[in-house]
Amino acid sequence: MPAANRQHDRARGVSAADAGMMRTEKVAIRLAREIVRRLAELPLGANLPSEAEMIEGYGVSRGSVREALRILEVQGLITIRPGPGGGPVLVGPQSTALGKTETLFFHLLGARYAHLLHGQAALEPLMARLAAGNADRGALRDLERYAVGGPADAEPAVYADLATGFHAAIIAAAGNPILTLMCQSIRDITLARIDGEVLTEPGERQVAIAQHAAIARAILAADAELAERLMTAHMDVYCARVAQDRAGLVDEVVDWH
Repeated sequence: MPAANRQHDRARGVSAADAGMMRTEKVAIRLAREIVRRLAELPLGANLPSEAEMIEGYGVSRGSVREALRILEVQGLITIRPGPGGGPVLVGPQSTALGKTETLFFHLLGARYAHLLHGQAALEPLMARLAAGNADRGALRDLERYAVGGPADAEPAVYADLATGFHAAIIAAAGNPILTLMCQSIRDITLARIDGEVLTEPGERQVAIAQHAAIARAILAADAELAERLMTAHMDVYCARVAQDRAGLVDEVVDWH
């Protein structure tokens, strides 16, 4: 370490070990940003360069590389596979990773699950409107299967899968990656906490499937106003049912997980 740096560290009351760690962290953050810039060029599931290749390619220490990878792993952008042939693998960005950070912030804010439901009720009609106005009609292909309805006697587990896919398809078709990530992460948090399907009666599920079909048809017909109106009504019914059947849940503070 240069003498000037050592003198500066001593003047700040920082030990040599702590100063070295701080410099490693600063290098690691810069390295993490550089790695992120290159992640855009890789498909999900791609292997990143090995630790040795990063040390040589970036001209940094092993500690800086490991800290940079730890930062990216904590953010949910990569996972580290152990063993031979393992190493860093690109997995993000994922709504579930964002949701983990959000649950911590929501918990500290004292936000309740009722706030999440209100957020869903506000966002999902907007997503339906945006999907209907999406000029990329290819992005709506996943909605076509929901436009024809579904089984009249769908069991709760079958309906849950249908509902999850339907809402995810609309959220993904909105054409706005920021809103898509935010809306899906909020939905992920809520669904992870709700224990079981709230529409317990077959008739209720049949009505909901018919609503899904009507919303999908409105989106495919590019009728943004109708799609938004139908989704608003659909979400109002869902949120009211959750509030009725999970009264204790909606009053709970969002749990950090």
